[in-house]
Amino acid sequence: MQSSELVRQFMNCFNQLNVYDISPVFETNMPGFHHHPSLGIVENHRNFCHHGYYAQTLIISEHTGSHVDAPVHCHGEKATIDQLPIDCLIGPYKKYDLVNYALEAGKPVGIDILREVEERDHFSVQAGDIVLIDFGWDQYYKPDAGGKERDWWGKNEPGLTSEVCQYFYESGIKAIGADTPGVDICMVNGEILSAPGHAEYFLPNKILIMEGFSRMNQAPATGIFMALPLKIKNGSGSPIRPILLAYE
Repeated sequence: MQSSELVRQFMNCFNQLNVYDISPVFETNMPGFHHHPSLGIVENHRNFCHHGYYAQTLIISEHTGSHVDAPVHCHGEKATIDQLPIDCLIGPYKKYDLVNYALEAGKPVGIDILREVEERDHFSVQAGDIVLIDFGWDQYYKPDAGGKERDWWGKNEPGLTSEVCQYFYESGIKAIGADTPGVDICMVNGEILSAPGHAEYFLPNKILIMEGFSRMNQAPATGIFMALPLKIKNGSGSPIRPILLAYE
């Protein structure tokens, strides 16, 4: 088959899919994991009046907004972001919709809940999948709020049990992401109670962790996940623009 025919068939399939943007807007002082520096934007740094063109300057962490953690982030001998293959964040996704479970910060989600969701939404996790956990936590992401209300999202999350992290590891998943600041991290008021995925099951085993998603509730349970990290030399991670492609 000629390449032009393959391209035509690919675009025919692509045009039948709905595209869902699950990233927040990147803006100055946006909420994030409380230990990481926030984003700063020098607005109008180059402007038409003084320079003849418009451009802003960004001062940004590798772990700002929707982003991916490279294995080196928590394990110094592991791969940096520029060493990962270009398609490391492209693949089929399975989404666990936990919005109606009334989750609480500091109480990790167990395997029983995930099994219920798999049965309810008629899917199972396969090798090479990208797992998405919709905790419903983006309801607490409030960049326009002030003080403790604005900072709460970056200091609190339910997380995942060690049993859940082991289940995903043994399933052979490619990556995992969520609408919380730490996915597997169980945290209350900035105190980390557990982080089995970061420490043992995910990053040490080249399973990438993505954090800071939003509006995943708009997309169906299964489809295609796509995001590209920046090729940052010796990077511990990178901001990304994640999208979901799905047929309904």
